[in-house]
Formats: sequence, C-alpha cells, structure tokens
Amino acid sequence: MTAAPELRARLRQATSDIHERLHGHPGLGAAASGVMAREDYRQLLIRLWGFHKAFEIVLETAVGSLRLDMDMAARARAPMLEEDLRSMGLSAGEIAALPRCDHIFRPRNGAEFFGALYVVEGSTLGGLHIARALSGLFGGAEGEGRRFFLGYGSRHGAMWRGFLEQLDAFAGDEADELAVVAGAVRTFSDFETWMACWRAEAPGLAV
Repeated sequence: MTAAPELRARLRQATSDIHERLHGHPGLGAAASGVMAREDYRQLLIRLWGFHKAFEIVLETAVGSLRLDMDMAARARAPMLEEDLRSMGLSAGEIAALPRCDHIFRPRNGAEFFGALYVVEGSTLGGLHIARALSGLFGGAEGEGRRFFLGYGSRHGAMWRGFLEQLDAFAGDEADELAVVAGAVRTFSDFETWMACWRAEAPGLAV
C-alpha cells in the first residue's frame, strides 16, 4: 500500500466510531430513510446551517492566515442550505439570525486544515442517496429543498478527486499524518456535539 491510501485508511479508522454514531443520529437517519416530517427536516437544515456557516468562516480565515491553495467559496455548502431553508419558508433575515456553532476547531497548519475539510468533503459522498430518499417531501420537484444533499452535482467527482490530491500531499510524513487525523477527529467531534441538539427550536421561528 502506498502512502496516500495508508493515510486515507488511517483517517477512516480514526473517525469510524463517530461516523458510525452519526449514522444513528435520529435526524440524519430519518433523512437517509426518507421517512421524516417537513417540520423535522426544517429543524435538521437549521442545525446543519449553524455548523456549516461557522465552519466555512473558520476555514476561509485559515486559508488566508496559512496561505493555503484552496478556493473555499467553490466548496461552500452554507449557501446551499440557505437555498433549502428559503424553500422551507424562512426569509433571508431569519436565516441570518439563526444560531451558529461556537466551538469549531481552528486549524493551526495545513495538515490540520485538510483533516478538518476531509470531514465535510467526505459527507458529500452519501448526499445523493439522501436527496433521492427525501424526494417525497417535495412532490418530486427537481432539487427543491435538497440542494445541500445534492452537493456539487455533476462536479462531484472532480471536486472529490481535487480534494484528495491536496490531502495526499501530507501522506508519508508521520507528524503531518497525525495532524491530519487530529483535524478530522476534532471536527467530527464538534459536528457531533452540535448536531445533538438538532430539534432545539430556533428563536423566533414557529414550526
């Protein structure tokens, strides 16, 4: 096995427990099964937005401070969630006022950065399945309310390969690999903690 596959296997092993627990998350699990009330789905989207919005701000700042070659705007998923939330009846002002995650891991170097980004980029892999499962909530309308789970659409393969090419640059150096894994584990943990309160009603929003 070459260095790059070894790093990816190390990442999968280190995050497998949290990943498995998230498969059992009541909101994400219901979305994946397609058996979900619209009100619950809206609350799930609200919570996902709170994480992704904060995460993207932190990583955009890191790109500048660490001088990394990464276009975070092209990978931003908070705008996709905002589109979904608008389709669920929220105004732009209501979305902007939603709670945001206040415990996002802040990468100190490139290896930690790509470990953190691995969590979010990897989550796009199962998104198409969830989007298809949820089609019944929206009367089959193309992409309505599911823009987030559709992710990059036709660009998905290219976006994932491009990310892996940059991640693989840290393979083969023990210190870098440990930092990549640490960034992924910390980010997964932050996401899991934030998503635990997914049914908490957002201030000022009736469901």
